[in-house]
Amino acid sequence: MAQDFKCVIFDFDDTLADTAAVVKKIRSAVIEQKILKKQGYDFTKKQVIKALALMDKQAARMQETERIKNPIIFAQFFLENLGLKPSLKLAELCEKNFQLEKKKRIRLFPNAKRVLDFLKAKKKTLCVITNASNNSNRRIAQKLGIKKYFKHFYSSHSHGGLKRDLKIFQNLLKQLNKNAKQKIRPEECLMVGNHVGDDGAAKLVGMKVALLKPTLKGKEHLKKLKPDFMLNDLKDIERIVK
Repeated sequence: MAQDFKCVIFDFDDTLADTAAVVKKIRSAVIEQKILKKQGYDFTKKQVIKALALMDKQAARMQETERIKNPIIFAQFFLENLGLKPSLKLAELCEKNFQLEKKKRIRLFPNAKRVLDFLKAKKKTLCVITNASNNSNRRIAQKLGIKKYFKHFYSSHSHGGLKRDLKIFQNLLKQLNKNAKQKIRPEECLMVGNHVGDDGAAKLVGMKVALLKPTLKGKEHLKKLKPDFMLNDLKDIERIVK
């Protein structure tokens, strides 16, 4: 049954934008090999791919908060795996080129803009909350032509923690209700995402949660979380929002 939500909050990566697919394409292009060659380092494609694979394993063992605090940690691991001496300048160059490629290649999911138009027509307040270490997603949203839809675009980097720490949701509610004649209650907000632990944390502040099944992460926590809605496609939002 459709509900009268006043605010719809979106995750960004793998909810609105197909981030996983673009990262896979960047990896298959092995752009790091070209970057290093320009700096005088001649590594084979096989060496670079192996170093990237080790980087992923190292990053997976880290706390997510640490990865967000240090956005170039991936590049630093990668360079170390190639046997190179620590170089902040080279790590920043690798990270910068990765973000440029991501911005160039990334695309919205099918029906993302359609759903945003649908919600805007219904005069819903739209926001983004993303676990990100910088403003890269904000810039990507601008490039994809959807930033204009959102009243607030929050990244965990600037709000003191991950979504599961809840502060970012609480900050958003305070901002939405600042000087407002009609307050928006938590239960009048719908969080749309794909991560059970992070996006699902919105339930702990009283919001409703809809999770996107095709890109779902953290499935093992579904029984404990009990999301309010499961979406096969973003357009399913049209049947649950009045």
